[in-house]
Amino acid sequence: MNSFHSVKSGKISERIAQQIKSTILSGAMKPGDRLPPERELVQRFQASRISVREALKNLEASGLLQIKPGSGVFIAEMNSKLLSQSLSSILRIQKASIKDLTEARIILEPTIATLASERITPEDLLKLERNIQETLDLVHSNSPAPSLNIEFHSLIAEFTHNPVITLTMKTLFDVLTEMTLEITDNLPKRIETSAHAVAYHQQIVRALQEKNSQKVYKLMRKHILQIQGGLKKAKSMTE
Repeated sequence: MNSFHSVKSGKISERIAQQIKSTILSGAMKPGDRLPPERELVQRFQASRISVREALKNLEASGLLQIKPGSGVFIAEMNSKLLSQSLSSILRIQKASIKDLTEARIILEPTIATLASERITPEDLLKLERNIQETLDLVHSNSPAPSLNIEFHSLIAEFTHNPVITLTMKTLFDVLTEMTLEITDNLPKRIETSAHAVAYHQQIVRALQEKNSQKVYKLMRKHILQIQGGLKKAKSMTE
């Protein structure tokens, strides 16, 4: 925060926002940290209260800050929610379909799973096994498990231990979850889809345990194609 300095030129609020953003991205301030009070920011930037407030509101809108009336301004916890909401809106405006998302998954996920097979840890495998058990428990109680099914794929992306892949796929899966829930209210079909999915997940985990990257790739591709076929059937039933 000591790096904050007066702003003399350009659009003042934008220059203030850029300084605060740079400080956050440098790691000098972390999620949960509180910014100095407004009066102090006005003095440091030698700017008007209006410019400071505009900068803070713009940073809040971008998801970097959280303004809590009566408490102050804090560095926001980083998550993919705003990104997924923005992507969801863009895809809806562009009339993207569930088929479009699944085609993207066919291209991306087998390669991502291959990378995960090379980097996955014993602790990661335990998380996948826990996900599978929770899914099986739901299916055996005659309940669908779409969120857990999608979580399995999100975990595999996470286990590449590549933050770019993790965030990109988490955002894609958030959009997919929203769109999938709109496809069908047919409970037996949803339970059947979850059961088929978890059967593939069990095979994929075994291949990951074996560090068999070729098998992982083939299983993931076959699984996504099976998902595509199942979603196509479900959609046709509602039309």
